[in-house]
Amino acid sequence: MKPPLYRAALAHSWHLSWKEHRLWPFGLFAAALGQMGIIDALVQLWFTARGYRPGGGIAVLSDLFYTGFITSDIPREVMSWMLFLLLVFVGFGVLFTFLAVVSQGALVHNTAESVRRGKRTDTSISWHAGVRAFWCVFTVNILKKIVLGLVGILVALFSWPILFSLGGSPILFLLVFLFAAAVSLVMSIVAMYAIGYLVVEKYTLLQSLVGGWKLFVEHWLVSLEVGFVIFVLDLILSLVLVTAVFVSLLPAFLAYLFALLFSSSIVFVLGIALSAVVFLLFMFLLAAVFSTFTTAIWTYLFMQMHKTGLKSHVLHWLGK
Repeated sequence: MKPPLYRAALAHSWHLSWKEHRLWPFGLFAAALGQMGIIDALVQLWFTARGYRPGGGIAVLSDLFYTGFITSDIPREVMSWMLFLLLVFVGFGVLFTFLAVVSQGALVHNTAESVRRGKRTDTSISWHAGVRAFWCVFTVNILKKIVLGLVGILVALFSWPILFSLGGSPILFLLVFLFAAAVSLVMSIVAMYAIGYLVVEKYTLLQSLVGGWKLFVEHWLVSLEVGFVIFVLDLILSLVLVTAVFVSLLPAFLAYLFALLFSSSIVFVLGIALSAVVFLLFMFLLAAVFSTFTTAIWTYLFMQMHKTGLKSHVLHWLGK
């Protein structure tokens, strides 16, 4: 097995994510699939433990649809416009999902080609590779969401009795939460490896899932180490976002002072709008770069693991 390549993986992924601006749109759309790192799954579990019901948003929309459309007497003209807007939103959702899944596949393909050939790859080629693997990559992401949802429900079943003072064991809840976090972490890693097999090696869906699981089992310690590194980077990213919130509020604060000075509410509104635009642009840039970075890391390690193998840093330090 080769020596640890974490430094090479980080350097290559950072160069790809920061220097290759043409990949940022792919990274931005792929971020919607939870490509901001392993912490996505853990954050979902944490909110579930705090009382958030998995799928609660869908249930709320269903209730609103039932009370607003079925039980209310709405004029036919208004109903037609509302159904039209609903179809438009559904259409945008389908289009956005397509772009997100294809972008994820394109990032994996582009990174793999840069590792394999050591040179830039045309984004159009990577785009077509993402389109070709769309349905399989989409299915892998759906399976991942289902697993995360199931472990979220498991956490909720053990957390709700404690939250609502109905009894329950905190120790048992902690064990269930740790188990759910481990399952979510493993599923997220296996999903990335499976997508690598789908896009790079053109495996079938079943072959890619089996191959992703086997690759994780063979390199479980390395995978967890990389997951921990990305988790730390996620925490740093969260601190950067919090700092960006306060920095982006500076135009609104200055506009507030000028609004008081000149007794003009328009200045304050413009300041708030400018702060919102600055924060959104920064957030989108950060999401695009970091999503590209994390996808590139997993793809780089996938290319090394399933070709030549990869040694754990922990085993390397222990001299094994």
